[in-house]
Amino acid sequence: MATKYRLQDVAQLVGKDVFFDANILIYLFWPTGQYNFEQNYARVFSNLLRQGNNLFVDFLVISEVINRVVRIEHQKLNPTQKFKDFRNSQDGKDALDDIYIIVKNDILNRFNVVGKAFNKQEIESYLAVDELDFVDKATVTLCKENALVLLTNDKDFKNADLDILTGNPSILN
Repeated sequence: MATKYRLQDVAQLVGKDVFFDANILIYLFWPTGQYNFEQNYARVFSNLLRQGNNLFVDFLVISEVINRVVRIEHQKLNPTQKFKDFRNSQDGKDALDDIYIIVKNDILNRFNVVGKAFNKQEIESYLAVDELDFVDKATVTLCKENALVLLTNDKDFKNADLDILTGNPSILN
C-alpha cells in the first residue's frame, strides 16, 4: 500500500530514494513567487541532502522543467512576442543558456539520473484520458519500478498507487 508523507515526515525517509517532480525543481531553482511552496520544498531538499538520501530525476522531468521555465521567462521578459520568436531571439537564447547552466550545475551535479526504455505496450497504456498526463504516467512507472518516493506538489498524483512526499493537502486527503 502506498504511503503519503507530509513534508514534516521527511525524517521517516532516511535511506529511501526520492524522485523529484518538475514542479519541485522549478520551486527550488526558479523562484516563481509562490514563496510558501518554495520555502517549504527548499527546507525538505536541504533535509534530504543532510540525511544522505539518493535524489533522482529523469530525462522527461528535465525536459519538462526546461520547457516550462523558458515559457516562464518568455512571460516575464516579453509576453507580447510569439513564443517561438522569443525562443529564437537573443533574450530567449540568453534565458536558455541560463537555464542550461542551472540544469548542469545545480541539478545534474546533485541528482542521479534514472531512465527507462518504455515499450509499446506501456506507451499504449498511457494513451488513456485520466487525471495523469502522459509524462506523469511515465513518472509513476519509473518510481514504482525503482522503489522511488515521489516528491511532488502536483495534485494529479493524488490517486497514484505510489509513495509520495508532498506539502499539497489535496494529495494527503
